[in-house]
Amino acid sequence: MTASVIVRVAADQRVRYLAAGGAGALLYYVLFSVGWLAVGRSVPYLVIAVVVSTICAVGTYPIYRLLVFRAGGPVLRGFLRFYVLCLGSLMWTLFGLSLLVEVVGLHVLLAQAIVVITGPVVNYQAGRLWAFRPSAARQG
Repeated sequence: MTASVIVRVAADQRVRYLAAGGAGALLYYVLFSVGWLAVGRSVPYLVIAVVVSTICAVGTYPIYRLLVFRAGGPVLRGFLRFYVLCLGSLMWTLFGLSLLVEVVGLHVLLAQAIVVITGPVVNYQAGRLWAFRPSAARQG
């Protein structure tokens, strides 16, 4: 690959989102797995999912804000919007985990892997159009 191709690919917001989403999903899955293996006998997997989701939301917000969407504006307002998206993802996680573990009978870590893979697809548009949308002042 030539340098110009790499620069063009890195300039694509969708590619940056995919990279950040993949890193965030990997972080989430690793933290969830460690939590499940460490305390899964005494702490319900849904509680572990809530704790890990919160940690990942705080940890990945700067990446999405600065590197993916290159958003400006108030940090707190942006984080609160981002966290609403994270809560939507958490609801998807809790529903998907419960369904796959309790109804389908999958192992918790396999079910979590399936849920983690499907979440970012939905979140890209919501992040781009709402949580990190350009402010009116920056648009025009």
